[in-house]
Amino acid sequence: MKTNTVLNLKISGIGIDGDGIAEINPNFSVYVPGAAEGDTLKVRITEAHKTYARAEILKILSPSKSRVKPFCKLSDLCGGCQLQHIDYNHQLILKQRIVKQCLDFFDGEIFKTLPSENVFRYRNKALIPFSKDKSGKITAGIYAKNSHEIINCTDCPTVFEEADKILQTVVLHLEKYGIEPYDEKTLSGVLRHVLIRKGFFTDELMVSLIINAEKLPQENELLNSLVQKFSNIKTVCITPNLQNTNVINGKSYRIIYGEGFITDFIGKIKYKISPLSFFQINSFQTVRLYEKVLDFAALTGQETVFDLYCGVGTISLFLAQKAKKVYGVEIVPQAIENAKENAALNGISNAEFFCGNTEDVIPDMVENKGVTADVVVVDPPRKGCDKKLLETIIKLKPKKFVYVSCNPVSLSRDCKFLTSNGFKIEKVQPVDMFPHTAHVETVCLLTFSS
Repeated sequence: MKTNTVLNLKISGIGIDGDGIAEINPNFSVYVPGAAEGDTLKVRITEAHKTYARAEILKILSPSKSRVKPFCKLSDLCGGCQLQHIDYNHQLILKQRIVKQCLDFFDGEIFKTLPSENVFRYRNKALIPFSKDKSGKITAGIYAKNSHEIINCTDCPTVFEEADKILQTVVLHLEKYGIEPYDEKTLSGVLRHVLIRKGFFTDELMVSLIINAEKLPQENELLNSLVQKFSNIKTVCITPNLQNTNVINGKSYRIIYGEGFITDFIGKIKYKISPLSFFQINSFQTVRLYEKVLDFAALTGQETVFDLYCGVGTISLFLAQKAKKVYGVEIVPQAIENAKENAALNGISNAEFFCGNTEDVIPDMVENKGVTADVVVVDPPRKGCDKKLLETIIKLKPKKFVYVSCNPVSLSRDCKFLTSNGFKIEKVQPVDMFPHTAHVETVCLLTFSS
């Protein structure tokens, strides 16, 4: 197979990144972005390798029954919603299948993907980069596929509606006062990103301006425009980031309006959300995700629970409603402080939080404090659990281990290690947190069987 080869293909499946897959033979596959399962396509090979190739669609010869018209006018340019050309019900089937493929060593049932209550306007956070186009006009929006070129987009159909009008206000401010957006090639300019968050259950808005400076020119004038136009803005912050880096946020922020946070609920639990806090993107679906964690944990009120990678305590405090005691462990000091604040905010006294490496904190708790766990819950980053953490959990031998994963590949790797060391997978529930994308969250229940 050579680059620029044109051929007709039948798409037989969808890969973990959302690309269509056509199998030329058992040892060679072609991956096609924007394809739907069942499509017959005319394609051009854009990359050729020994065991696989990548291709672009030239023409849809026969569309799949699951193919629909993309809802976004930028679907060909933006890589954000990889599955928006596929019917939503079929998206759910594909996500269940992705989890099944990754957990192919598990012979039990993998439940149907739990659908999202909202499939549009479900994102409670917008993180918008700024630049100038070739004509010198300020652009704010999204990165084009596989690049750092910014495409003007101030109305993403998956983001809450106020974000668009807030961005327009910021752009007008830059134009009025001649404030330059950041240029990552020359390292000049001021405004890098705008972070906008909304509490879906409180209607509170936050605006954080991430800048290549300590102060934004005429920031008081911008502040006045924002609070006059949007009565539900509760806080505005300046986040300096003067580093030549792809890391978006700086390490600290300066409050210019409000208290530096907004609040929102997950079920009955209220949380403070700061500009640097992690908080689940899909507010309504987060409730269903955490309810599934509670369901799998099957707490009776007598259990001690360890919540590892606890972050700001979102899952810990949700579990504390049904547990005897919850211990949360997280390596980020600010997250632990936020977790303690959130516990106090809700009057929760049966949750305690510790800062440090789990593989250090947990053995100390068990050996020196005499604390052990009936149930362990983890919600790690995409890379999955650290091997030392898994070894620590194996030594604990909890009755139940609930693994919340945002990456079926790392979930599979970790579950293989756990099942070879005495654990057994009992239940697997895919959850759709990000409609129209290839991402799938999974809640997996394991028990110690030896």
